[in-house]
Amino acid sequence: MSNAYSIQVTSETFETDVLKKSQETPVLVDFYAEWCGPCKSLGPILERLADEYAGAFILAKVDSDAEQMLVAGMGVRSLPTVVLFKNGQPADHFMGALPEGEIRAMLDKHVERTEASPLERAAELVELGQYDEAIALYQLITADDPENYDVYLDMAQALLKKGDLESAEAIIERLPDAQKMDPRAKSILAGKAFQDLLAGAPDRATCESRVASNEKDSEARYFLAAHLMVSDDVEAAIDHLLTVVRTDRQYNEDAARLLLIQIFDRLGNEDPRARAGRKQLAALLMV
Repeated sequence: MSNAYSIQVTSETFETDVLKKSQETPVLVDFYAEWCGPCKSLGPILERLADEYAGAFILAKVDSDAEQMLVAGMGVRSLPTVVLFKNGQPADHFMGALPEGEIRAMLDKHVERTEASPLERAAELVELGQYDEAIALYQLITADDPENYDVYLDMAQALLKKGDLESAEAIIERLPDAQKMDPRAKSILAGKAFQDLLAGAPDRATCESRVASNEKDSEARYFLAAHLMVSDDVEAAIDHLLTVVRTDRQYNEDAARLLLIQIFDRLGNEDPRARAGRKQLAALLMV
């Protein structure tokens, strides 16, 4: 198990990943074994805390069966044993599967947490796909600061990703004209045009299934691109339309190229996705 805040550690990596790393950031070392029942209940708690603390400490997992010499050298007598290292030295420890509240209390004695701002937290929730929670947080922010139009744009984007295009459009329509020129606003307002294009078209799942079973199904790929635009997945939409131009230029009277031009125009010349897409399209048209 390894991610941004959690790593697997061996005898060979212990000095670098625990002792040296703990000079900069506290490292919580979890000595566990697959056969250990309490380890299985403790592990998910530690992983969840590592994610919650978002880098304020690193969780280092040690498989005690595979690393018996390291376990013996650390004086571990029972499992699970958890040791917190700071500045290259053990700073605290516990044995057994403690309740989450007690583990949190121990961590808070040694770990300095940097609290994310509400706006940062909302962005994190969007990344996690927790759109309702993010939207509720954006609503709280705008209630305190009703003229923070940038947050309204972020909220509209979250609504779009959730699939609620109508609510996203309603937010954009209430913004001052200057904010409607923002690329985020343009992409949402463009969503209505793509939604109209999809009237009577196959649904997204059907398009995806058809493309997966037949890469040359230009109609399915074309409508899948429109579905992706409605969901604001612009890069994937452009890729699919470029594929249609490359493999079936005459599909529906050059519909893929024409739709690409609409997308580029709506994104604007300064958008890197539009610039890259235009270059790729130009290269295809020269072949």
